[in-house]
Amino acid sequence: MSVVKGGLVVIFIVVLALGVFNGLFVAISAYFGPFYEGDADQSRNFAIWLMGNVGVFAVSTVAGVIWCCRHRRGSEVD
Repeated sequence: MSVVKGGLVVIFIVVLALGVFNGLFVAISAYFGPFYEGDADQSRNFAIWLMGNVGVFAVSTVAGVIWCCRHRRGSEVD
């Protein structure tokens, strides 16, 4: 059961981190206007967004797993 709870916590952390990243990306895009003039610029911005999502996903997954492992190990000591 603790594995299921840990998995749900990791999923929650990933969803939260991706939501914050995408929200900031949309807010910055709305504030500064479109970042592209043509198709090449649009493709570059899509790549930045996509790689940003991949990076946030990877970092938040690792952070969530580390946090769950430390939390589980700390609760076993008590």
